[in-house]
Amino acid sequence: MTKDDYLIEYSDIETGSIQSLIDRLDQINGKDLNELRVQDLSYHNGEPIWPGQGVYIFRKGKRILYVGKVSSMSFTERISKHFDFRSFAWMNTLLKLISKKELEHETQDHDSLKRASRYAFENLNLILINFETRDRINRTERLLRSCARPLNKFKNLTEKNFEKLLCEY
Repeated sequence: MTKDDYLIEYSDIETGSIQSLIDRLDQINGKDLNELRVQDLSYHNGEPIWPGQGVYIFRKGKRILYVGKVSSMSFTERISKHFDFRSFAWMNTLLKLISKKELEHETQDHDSLKRASRYAFENLNLILINFETRDRINRTERLLRSCARPLNKFKNLTEKNFEKLLCEY
């Protein structure tokens, strides 16, 4: 049995720098979305992912496309919501960003979101960072969104705010 390489425990990286986290993300394979099962969001190599909340990263190859967080529900509940291709769905930001920025669709309607969904399943992989406690989830997600420059990067990040994020980390 080969081990899946898509989960990082925050306790293993908490003393490192943001650069060491980005380097670690570069070295990890991720879970191809076309192979992802619901069970993979609850169990990793047969062991429960507990408590199953933290930061998740969608990548195309090694390029980080989206950084999200989950602290009020579990990975199992949150990840699937990204793939709802109804245009009125409110938690499918990943598809809307892929449609607009990767596929350059002019509108994000049902059809363009279906194409974005297909694109995601054919091209993206997933990495989970599991946190035992919630206190560092927001900071880690904000810092990764600032440093990794995903599609959902901060629009008006000032140097002052960036320095504050670095200090919080």
